[in-house]
Amino acid sequence: SVGCRQIQDLEIPCVEVDPCGDAQAAAEGAVLGLHEYNELKQKKKHVVTPQLHGSTESEAWQKGVIYAEGQNLARYLMEAPANYITPIKFAEHIEQKLRSFSNVKVHIRPESWIATQQMGAFLSVAKGSAEPPIFLEIHYLGGANTNDSPLVFVGKG
Repeated sequence: SVGCRQIQDLEIPCVEVDPCGDAQAAAEGAVLGLHEYNELKQKKKHVVTPQLHGSTESEAWQKGVIYAEGQNLARYLMEAPANYITPIKFAEHIEQKLRSFSNVKVHIRPESWIATQQMGAFLSVAKGSAEPPIFLEIHYLGGANTNDSPLVFVGKG
């Protein structure tokens, strides 16, 4: 990742990364190393695209890129100021990221829906903010085995 950062400073658009026997780890390191929250900066860093060099492990490389991009999305959302990533902006950002997946459904639930579901504690906490609450519901419809128990994630932010 240090090498990728140095290439970024030179404003070179692409860097080929030798996987050194572990394409997934190399991809994760390269993509994570290039991440920088610069949304609010006037001078943004040059975008560098890391690519796999001299290996047939393209599937492992792509998996590493996907994992790192997921981590970078979490970093972006964490590093953004609260007045910049409001509940509705957060929900819209996630919806936009997941829109291209046919097996993922996203529902952005407004305050009125939260009230009809009798989520009083959630509404009480939201009263401490000038921003209206949003309940973001994400459905993944793609498990290989339909007999598997459902996997449920619950988060509060």
